[in-house]
Amino acid sequence: MAELKKKIVVVEDEVDILELVNMILTNAGYEVYLCDNGRNALELIKKVRPHLVILDLMLPGFDGKYIVKQMSEDEELADTSVMIMSALEESEKMFQGSSHVRDFCIKPFRTSVLLQKVKTLMGDA
Repeated sequence: MAELKKKIVVVEDEVDILELVNMILTNAGYEVYLCDNGRNALELIKKVRPHLVILDLMLPGFDGKYIVKQMSEDEELADTSVMIMSALEESEKMFQGSSHVRDFCIKPFRTSVLLQKVKTLMGDA
């Protein structure tokens, strides 16, 4: 029986970054779902029920901080891990004490660093 692929939702409004992250994670064997705005992100996250959400902060619609807050208030999403991927270096301070946000990846990032962080969060490292 084939092993089920672990699911990741990537929420990023810059198409180049979205495509790059999709390629990296798909090549690593993950099932990847893409969203380019904050407005549709929560709906996609609820539908997919991913193991991990990689989330940009600066998004059209709702920003990343709002999405994390909504996830923390939703029982179905309460144990979903989030990795913030942002150019804002102060993003780590913004999420101190958040049980969802497990890691940060500052843009621009190195492919190997992103993949290692994802593997660690997914229990594949």
